[in-house]
Amino acid sequence: MSPASGADLALSTTGGDRLATMHSFGVPVPTAVDQPSEGADGQEPDLPFAELIPPDALPIRLPDRGSPPPARDPQSLATLLRTAGADKDVLRATGAWLLADRRSATNTQEAYIKDASWWLWWVQARGLELTDVDFIEADTFAAAMRHAGYAAETRRRRLSALKSWYRYLRRARLVRNDPFDGMDLPKRQRDKSTRFVTEAELNQMLTHAVAVESPRVQAILAVLKGTACRVSELTGAQRADLGHRGEHRILTLPAKGGRRHEVVIADLTGDLLDRYLATRDDLSGPLFVTSTGAPLQRTYVTQLVQRIAKAVGVDKPEEVTVHGVRHSVATALLEAGEPIDVVQALLGHADPRTTQTYAHPDHLARSPAHRADHRLAIALGREPR
Repeated sequence: MSPASGADLALSTTGGDRLATMHSFGVPVPTAVDQPSEGADGQEPDLPFAELIPPDALPIRLPDRGSPPPARDPQSLATLLRTAGADKDVLRATGAWLLADRRSATNTQEAYIKDASWWLWWVQARGLELTDVDFIEADTFAAAMRHAGYAAETRRRRLSALKSWYRYLRRARLVRNDPFDGMDLPKRQRDKSTRFVTEAELNQMLTHAVAVESPRVQAILAVLKGTACRVSELTGAQRADLGHRGEHRILTLPAKGGRRHEVVIADLTGDLLDRYLATRDDLSGPLFVTSTGAPLQRTYVTQLVQRIAKAVGVDKPEEVTVHGVRHSVATALLEAGEPIDVVQALLGHADPRTTQTYAHPDHLARSPAHRADHRLAIALGREPR
């Protein structure tokens, strides 16, 4: 969809016209929050905190989780900004914000655009001025996400993106108020619901692939297990990214934030990768391609992993993802006693606390409490268990 002029996209101050404009851009039309019904005697029912939290505190509902975002690329975001009344200076500043180093990667920009677009959806639906929104409205938006059942990590990511964006607009002196300044964010969820598979199951999957699958499938699974890479890194890797550093064969992956992340291609992984590359006629382009030579899609890789998981009898194979494989490799390394900084380097994490989230409760078996209890038993003259 090509951007239209600001005059063409200017929002009317009337609610009906505003909703019609939103609908024309494919933006889900807001749903009014159900108002409390009257009691049998015609009086309003007794509501806790009715004076502090009036029934109209959430005047609209956000769409259900999984709904397509109002914008997902720079062009559609620019259009949405114009419909929200943003002038050319705000558009220019937003573009510069997206081009900053930590947001320069295409996938990262897309994530920030999606998050910002939902706030723009809210601003339009509420008839607000983008550059002059108060903090109560931002808190109401956060409450609406919680009311719609959005996960804490989703809410935290979205609000963090908006805090960053408004902070940039404030630096550019383009907003009168920063509604997200000082906002409390949802706590980080350390107990993630990523489907975990064991190292033995991963080995079974690779063994099965080597026995019955094509060289491409074998190489994909070998690289996933051998490097613990993300699916975006796997699909974005190029043949030119293969190389050597000293005695090590390496693959330089396109990591988050526009960074480049080097991983070692060990012997077995390298052998399976070379077998696959030998089946191709080209010498450049993506590291992995389809039978027609097109780059692999994420959905194909996910379906491949789930198909192999099902073939070897992994429980609930439909829940296994590429991130689950990455998670499982990291967990297996930590459980085997690999130093956390070594695993951090393999995963390309900037913060070791992120790597620590891959440690499972199986670490309880390695708790020093067991060794302390052993020494105490000896001191008491008892037979250690």
